[in-house]
Amino acid sequence: MMICLPEECFHVVANILFEGTKLREYTKGVENNLRKVELDSIQDYIKESDNLVLLHDQIRECDRILSQMETLLSGFQVEIGSISSDIKVLQEKSMDMGLKLKNRKINDEYMRTLEILSKKLKFVEVDPMVKASKALKDVQPELEKVRQNNLQSIQFLVHH
Repeated sequence: MMICLPEECFHVVANILFEGTKLREYTKGVENNLRKVELDSIQDYIKESDNLVLLHDQIRECDRILSQMETLLSGFQVEIGSISSDIKVLQEKSMDMGLKLKNRKINDEYMRTLEILSKKLKFVEVDPMVKASKALKDVQPELEKVRQNNLQSIQFLVHH
């Protein structure tokens, strides 16, 4: 705590009062400046309000377009998934058809071989010299088995 003499106290009080007046004036100046800045800001906002409305409308339009694009891309993704499934099915069918074609070629070759064998077996039955040979009599049971197997194989291939 400070103790002052009456004359000194007078100067201290006068100084405080003088400085207080300065502070009030300074405070009023700051308040006036704030009001001016506030009014200027309001005027700027009013001037820019049309632009803000336009910007808001543009943003809403962009949102609408982006939503449509999202819908289109989702549909596109579904279509691509469907196409992918179709491609897999076609690949499987292609592989299956390739296998059937290969089997068909093998079956055709096998059928030609069976037909040649069949002609040779018929030749043995109809040629008198071969029919009378001792060699035929030795292999006759085996030839009969071959003839039966040949006949069964031909019938199987014709029906399948």
